[in-house]
Amino acid sequence: MTSLEIQLKNIFTQYHAPKERYRHVAFSSKDESELNELATTLPNVLPNYTVWDGNQPTENEPPAECSRFDFIQQTFNSDLAGLIILQPDYWTRYWSHLDKQAFWAALSTRHGGHNVVVVLAENHEFHAQNNHYLIPHELPNAAMTLWVSAKIPLTR
Repeated sequence: MTSLEIQLKNIFTQYHAPKERYRHVAFSSKDESELNELATTLPNVLPNYTVWDGNQPTENEPPAECSRFDFIQQTFNSDLAGLIILQPDYWTRYWSHLDKQAFWAALSTRHGGHNVVVVLAENHEFHAQNNHYLIPHELPNAAMTLWVSAKIPLTR
C-alpha cells in the first residue's frame, strides 16, 4: 500500500465516519502529477464509489451543459454508494460565480446520503468561489490540500 493510500484511508476513516454530520471532502493541488496520482488512487481506496471524470466524461454522468440545480441534485440525491468527482470545472465552467459558490456551499453543508469526494486543480478562482465554506488542511508529504466543511468543529 502506498503512502497516499494510507493517508486517504485515515482521512476517510475520520471524515466519512457514520457519526460525522458533514462528510463531503475535496482535495486540491497545483501539481498536475499529484492530481493524476490522486485520481488513480481514489477508486482503489473507495472501490464502491462512482467516478465522474471531467477529463473523460461518459454518458452516465451529467452533461457538460447541465444547470447548477441539476448538477447538485445528481451529485447529492442519486442512489450511489459514494461519488468521486474529478475535475468539476468540466461541469461548472459556464456557471455564474454565484452558481459555483452554491456548489461549494452544498458540498460543505449537505449531510445524510452518500459521501462525495471532489478533486480539483487549486487556483485563485476556487478560492474566490469557496468563500470559507470549506477549510484547508495541508497533507504531509504531498503537494495537496484536503478541504473539509467549515461546520466541523476545530477540535481535531
